[in-house]
Amino acid sequence: MLENSPDFSHASLLDVARRAGVSTATVSRVLNGTATVREAKRKAVERACEELGYVLNGAARTLSSRRSMTIGAVVPTLATETFSRPLAAFQRTVHQAGYTLLLANSGFDPQVELKEVTTLLEHGVDALMVVGQIHDPKLWERIERKGIPCVQTWSLDAAHPSVGFDNIAVARQVADHLIALGHTRIAMIVGTPPSNDRVSGRIVGTRERLAEARLELRPDWLIDSAFSLDEARESMLRLLIGDDRPTAVICGNDLLAFGALLAANASGLRVPEDLSIAGFNDFDYAAHLSPPLTTVRVALDQMGECAGGYLLGELTGRPGVRLTYIDTELIVRGSTGPAP
Repeated sequence: MLENSPDFSHASLLDVARRAGVSTATVSRVLNGTATVREAKRKAVERACEELGYVLNGAARTLSSRRSMTIGAVVPTLATETFSRPLAAFQRTVHQAGYTLLLANSGFDPQVELKEVTTLLEHGVDALMVVGQIHDPKLWERIERKGIPCVQTWSLDAAHPSVGFDNIAVARQVADHLIALGHTRIAMIVGTPPSNDRVSGRIVGTRERLAEARLELRPDWLIDSAFSLDEARESMLRLLIGDDRPTAVICGNDLLAFGALLAANASGLRVPEDLSIAGFNDFDYAAHLSPPLTTVRVALDQMGECAGGYLLGELTGRPGVRLTYIDTELIVRGSTGPAP
């Protein structure tokens, strides 16, 4: 560094005020968003912060405003669009209101989820988003003790604010579609850790609809699979061993359905002439598979936006609806057809 050149590595609020030609109070108002500031002054402050590399002291802001301007979210996995897409919409929504998203991944483990939520609470997040309605009992105790708003996603729960849909009803719709095509031998490939109430609901819905048609979901035709193409492919191959095999398979998400399609092709089966396959979530690639995948479209962006909107409403004293139903739609494509 040249002698007599200013050291901006630890720029202060006063440094920013001097550079922008405004008072320190004006700088505080701009940075905290606590009051209306004339456009010219706001731009001058932002330009000064950029030039000086000024970073707002988060701890000081939290003490003065009682807000950290952060919102936490804990999701089971980021490996698929299932959670990454609604998270992106959630982040956009809260970011527009000046909040930063702090994110953690539980790996479908309630104990890990509890640990991550506890850490986020210790860091002073202003609100939380979680997935599903099955959690460690201590989770809600700690959130309520902290006194911050929290919203569940993917599952509807009258006991807590939720944004989601009826997994049982949607699964019944998929099963009904296959039954209407004449299928009586229907299997499922799902990921079913005990904490995944979304998949559990879809199994219940499928069983209910099959029972109404005097059919059953055989225990050996309910296959657990990790959420990966290789695992889904192996799971499908297990169903295709021998002549006693299903004519239709419902998969827990489109990734599993993609793996099932690969296994069917490798086994020399035609889809849907020999075997029908249905997925869930309508991932971006579902319409481009060969054949295009029949699946349930879930309004993932809407879920994230509504979850973020609910929390922002709670934080600003404008409480919203505690239960928000998002849109779902069965999209029928070429992977399902009449039973052989």
